[in-house]
Amino acid sequence: MTRDELIEYCQNEYNSEIDKPFKHFPDYVAIRHPNGKWFGLVMNVPANKLGLSGTDEIDVVDLKVEPELNSILQVQPGFLPGYHMSKVHWISARLDKFKKVDELADLIEGSYNATM
Repeated sequence: MTRDELIEYCQNEYNSEIDKPFKHFPDYVAIRHPNGKWFGLVMNVPANKLGLSGTDEIDVVDLKVEPELNSILQVQPGFLPGYHMSKVHWISARLDKFKKVDELADLIEGSYNATM
């Protein structure tokens, strides 16, 4: 899945707003509730900053999850500890490891509800 597909899904399903909150990271996109709180953060991060080998940029989305679910997901393919966020409450999903947004739909909904 691409970052654009994910962002479009969130805009259509949740009437979310997007913005680019970090001046020094112009490609980072916050996905926000209409009230302004974000429930997703899409980032392009060098692999070595995610604990992976290499320096190629990888698109990830950070989503808020319960700590118990977080510990389960962190050992599953396609997931990493939350980058740029609390590693207890946020998980990073590598967008290149998921074919369709539907594969993350439940986690997106959970993050949306957890951040209201």
